[in-house]
Amino acid sequence: MKKVRTLLTILLAALTLGATLPTTTASAAKHVTTPKSVRGTWVAKSAHFKLRLKMTKYTLTVTKYKKNGHIDKASSYTAYGNKTVRGLIGLSVSNHKSPKGYWIVGLSQSNDSYMIKKVNHNGKVALRNYYCTFNPKHPSEHKIRYYYRVN
Repeated sequence: MKKVRTLLTILLAALTLGATLPTTTASAAKHVTTPKSVRGTWVAKSAHFKLRLKMTKYTLTVTKYKKNGHIDKASSYTAYGNKTVRGLIGLSVSNHKSPKGYWIVGLSQSNDSYMIKKVNHNGKVALRNYYCTFNPKHPSEHKIRYYYRVN
């Protein structure tokens, strides 16, 4: 009887210890990385706006500027692919290029994303951004914007 009690105590201790150890899941070990071809700092300018995209291996930083040249902090953000916030990874990247060569990079759990691909435009290396305008007068209108590399 004493051997059975000792065996049950050891078994209970082993199960308790095993249940309290931290476990790693497949989703916790996963990192989202940006494609190598689109990494770097890119800027799109016009008379009405300036927008900067900075992509590293694990981050996407979007900086929007006001007309006076100051940073618009309310609409600028950084998304991380190697950190979680409330259990979610902030960076979302498509697994493969689209048939036309576009990567989709942006915020996960959001519609703020960029369809981009690296091209040559006006003799310079650029990112072509294919985007929807969300114009109520023309709901399905799509446009192209070019971001040029900043050295």
